[in-house]
This record gives sequence, C-alpha cells and structure tokens, in this order.
Amino acid sequence: MLKQDPYPGRQLRSLIAAALLSPVTRQIPGSAAALGGRAAWAAPLAALPALLFYAWLLSRLRRELEPGEALPEYALRRLGRRGGRAALLALAAWLLVLAGFTLRFGAERLQVSSYPRSGPALFVVCLGIPALLAALGPFRSLLRLGRMILPVLLTALGLILFSAFRSLELTELLPLGPADAPDLLRGALPSLNLLSFALSALCLFPAGRKAGGFRRTAAWTLGLSLLLTALGAAVQGRLGAALSARFAVPFFALVRNLVFFRSLERVEALVVGLWILPDFLLAGLCLHAAQRCLRLALGYAPREGERRLDLENGRWCVWLCGLFSLGLGLLPELDPAALLFWSRSLIPGLQLAVSFLLIPGLRLAARRREKRAQQ
Repeated sequence: MLKQDPYPGRQLRSLIAAALLSPVTRQIPGSAAALGGRAAWAAPLAALPALLFYAWLLSRLRRELEPGEALPEYALRRLGRRGGRAALLALAAWLLVLAGFTLRFGAERLQVSSYPRSGPALFVVCLGIPALLAALGPFRSLLRLGRMILPVLLTALGLILFSAFRSLELTELLPLGPADAPDLLRGALPSLNLLSFALSALCLFPAGRKAGGFRRTAAWTLGLSLLLTALGAAVQGRLGAALSARFAVPFFALVRNLVFFRSLERVEALVVGLWILPDFLLAGLCLHAAQRCLRLALGYAPREGERRLDLENGRWCVWLCGLFSLGLGLLPELDPAALLFWSRSLIPGLQLAVSFLLIPGLRLAARRREKRAQQ
C-alpha cells in the first residue's frame, strides 16, 4: 500500500483547533449547563484527566504506525481486509453524518440570525459546495488555510471574552464545593466529547511521530481545555446556568448583548458570519477523512497531487461523500427541535462511541489478531 508523506503536526493541530470552534460554541456551555447546572463552566477541567489518559492511549497507538501511516492504513494492515474494511466504513459513516449535521446547523444559525424569512437550504448548499471543493483538493491546502484562519478566530474570541469578563456575575460561578462534584462530572461529558474528537482527528491523517507525541498532545489538550473553561465562564457568568441551558447556542446569545468599546454594538451578524469559517473547516476536514477511509476500504490508495476533477483511483468517492453530506444537510426532518436533539444527544453519543469504543476496540482487536497469528 502506498504511504503518504506525513503532514506538519503544527498545521494539523491548528486546523483541528479552528474546526473545533464550530461545535465548541454549540455545546459550551449550553449542553454542559443542561447536564451540570451551575458547575458547568468548570467542567472542561474535570474532563482533563480522562482526556489526558485518552491522549496517552492514542500516543501508544501511534507508536505502532509505520512511516506515512495513519489510523485507516493501520486498521487495514492490522485487522486484515475484512475487519479493516468494516472499521473504515464505520468511521466514514460517522464522519459523513458529522459533516452533514455541521452544514445544516451552520446554515440554520446563519439563516436565523441574518435572514430569518428565508430557508436553510440555500445556506446548506453555499457551505457544502466549498467543503466539497476543499475535499477534492489537496489536504495540504486545507491545512494551510486552517493555520491562517485560527489566529483570526482566536482574536475575535479573545475580544468577546475580554468584553464579557468585564461584567461577570461571579455569583453564577462561585463558590463551588464538594456537593457540586456530581454535577461537575455530568457537565464534563460535552467537553469529553469535543476534545476526544480533536484527539481522534489527529490520528486520521499521517503525521510525524513527534507531532503525535504525548507531551505535545497533552499540552495542546490542556490549552483547549482552558479555552473551553474561559468560554463557559464568560457565557455562564453573563447569562446564568439556567438561561445557558435553554439557548440552542448560548455563545451567540452572549454576543448579541455585548457592547464593544462603547461604540460598536450588535456585532452578532459579524460574528455569525465569521463563524462560517469553522463550519467550513470542520465539514472539509470530515469529508477529507471520510473519503480517505472509504477509498482505502474499497482498495484505492489516495495519492498526493491528485487533480480535482480526476475520477481515477476511486476519486468518485469524494463526490459521493460530498453529495451524501449535502443530502443529509437538506433533509426537511431536521427542524430546530431535531437539530437540538442531534446537537445535545445523538452527535455527542456517537462521538463518544467512536472515541472510546471503536478506536480502542480497533487496537485491541489488532493485538488479539497478532497474538493468534504468533501461536
């Protein structure tokens, strides 16, 4: 099987971090507050020990990768054609569902905030076509784009947090005591879901072993946990836990009520427009990973330098993945109530199953198969 040159670890982490800002603002602290109440803002720190353990497990898995390999190639090599193909098809299906949901949720957010009299279909297409074009192009282009966009997004987020922290209601955040521990653990589930996805995504593309080393991954995970904690404290400190749990996207409810520098008000439309970029990056990332998994499962080895309109070597799978995600995003059954259920229950549940059942189970099955072969 043809191995790919590893991608730069810093660019890969930047792309995943930028893409993660799409689901982060959707689940933090809304989903966390619905589960953990008043302790929700500190829940990302409560999830940190489990996340560091998961990062350590993935670092052990990466040690077993051959040069130029990622998790999909590892599955095929260690599980054989039948087992590896089943694992890759499951991964591809999950990634396509996430891509389609991301397109629809991003379109709904843009439509509700800026064009309330229109429908979401046009915005799904406007988001989905660029994501498909990104998946048709080289992954390195998406990496460089993520590297460029991340500072812009973090700057905007920093300004929002700075403005929010100037007038926090500390009584909504403190004090926390031992009695809040059960709520803290329940509220940690959304952070565990989000950051386990980030850690899993690092394994879907070939990167150097140093890029996936435990120390660097642990430092990156800690930084993301602190960012989620700051975001949760800002939103909950301004809106309160009960109100945060009621909003579908409390982050934008916070933005709607902020005043910047006493002169620029109501910047919600600007921030919503800017947050199209994480939606695009997440959808493009999922489509890239899904088409790699699907092509490898069908016996095609992705290569560098493939042309966008080339259909050889299984390239038709890219179009299939893009059209499937677009079709899912256009489903009329995904009304606001269904989207809220998907956002807070279905998608997080599937992601936790992929992170803590499918991927560890894949490595465990590979170990058992190897032992049987040695006997």
